[in-house]
Amino acid sequence: MSHDFPIEAGLVVFSRDGGVQFGWLDLTTGSYYGEADGRCIPDAVGAIEFESDVTH
Repeated sequence: MSHDFPIEAGLVVFSRDGGVQFGWLDLTTGSYYGEADGRCIPDAVGAIEFESDVTH
């Protein structure tokens, strides 16, 4: 890419209610977003990196 992309890919995001989903972190805002629907995860409490050898 010819420019910086402000998204870290490959995160497993944990929600306050015990939910878990794949998502990404917007480095500009610090908010987590769900990979499936692209919506903000407002009750996210943390995330861990997920690495796969398969790209989709």
